[in-house]
Amino acid sequence: MKTTIDLLACWGPLTPPGPPLPPTHTPSRERGEGRWRRPIGNAELRTSWSSDGFRCRWPGVFVGAFLAILVVPLLACGGGDTSDVMAAPTTPASSSINASEKVLPVATLSTTSREVVEKISLPADLLPLRRALLAAEVAGTVEKIHVEEGNRAASGRVLVEIDTRSLRQRLAEAEAVHRHREALYERAERLLAKKSITEQQFLDAVTERDVAVAQLETVQLELAKARIAAPWSGTVAVKRVEVGDYVVPGQPVIELLDVRRLKVRAPAPASDVPYLRLGLAAEVRLDIYPGEVFRGEITRLAAELAATARTLDVDVEIPNPDGRLRPGMFARLEFPRRTLEDAVLIPLAAVVELEDERVVYVVEDERAVRRTVELGAVLGGEVVIASGLAAGELLIVEGQQQVSPGQRVTPNVG
Repeated sequence: MKTTIDLLACWGPLTPPGPPLPPTHTPSRERGEGRWRRPIGNAELRTSWSSDGFRCRWPGVFVGAFLAILVVPLLACGGGDTSDVMAAPTTPASSSINASEKVLPVATLSTTSREVVEKISLPADLLPLRRALLAAEVAGTVEKIHVEEGNRAASGRVLVEIDTRSLRQRLAEAEAVHRHREALYERAERLLAKKSITEQQFLDAVTERDVAVAQLETVQLELAKARIAAPWSGTVAVKRVEVGDYVVPGQPVIELLDVRRLKVRAPAPASDVPYLRLGLAAEVRLDIYPGEVFRGEITRLAAELAATARTLDVDVEIPNPDGRLRPGMFARLEFPRRTLEDAVLIPLAAVVELEDERVVYVVEDERAVRRTVELGAVLGGEVVIASGLAAGELLIVEGQQQVSPGQRVTPNVG
């Protein structure tokens, strides 16, 4: 590394020091100026002068050597009379009067510790307790529909009827066959008693009678299935057919919901699974009913976690006697997770987010002090401090975004 230092040593007409080397350019006698180079050790002193003064340039790396070289031209100035030497200008000393320090007013809060219950809060959906998709079990034309969407239906109420004319014809035929086979069976029984027929002939009569009975019961069952009834009390959610539609076995016709009680289903993350168990009390809150709490308990835990989200479905049942709650509403499900003894809670707004850490500011000796903190559970508008802050400290809760570490503050204790 090459260092070049220039110094203005003195003013006035000068005589170059020492035996000069050949000048680097022809000096001007009128202006009284010129340049010399003098080797000194491993360095070289370059001197230029004029009627205004002279300037030395020396490349080197040691300040001590530079100071030694500096003595030569200084003594040469004015024939060694140091009274004519003008020192290099220096920076004036700073004023001893300090400017008044800025004091920032802040709002503070004295931290305390208390026992708190940490809760699990999960987004949840309201679902019907039961859902049934009623389908046709026989083929035919829809003849009657006795309900509309939104209607309540008691258990056993007929909802849809399918045309039964062809079934009634089959029923009449099956009844006639059954009567004939029953008569043949009775006759065969009398003849067997008289030993007028063989055992095999009697068994044939019994089989034919049994087949006729089965055929009759099959037609009677199909006739009964032509009337679709509610398996339990519920509400008609969807009507999928209209009068005149032709349906086939397995085709959905009515969707029925049981909303007297509702299921609240939420996906719990894997970290919360150890705290869940059947029968655990839970609270349900809905934004559309602010301030109201619906209470229930866990009735089902899924057998396994979802493969993609790594969450476990949790079901809580709550009563819905007045029908205010409807399936599809959004809710929040809360469970007690654990009880924290002597927990320090502070307003969440008091925490300042930095690039790679979270900090708070406390007041010590009327100055702001930055503390790095580790956050725990968030409880409403407060957060538990896991580490970095103790009870009894004066926490800045307003103005923390404007202060800097060490700044004087005027605390206003809240």
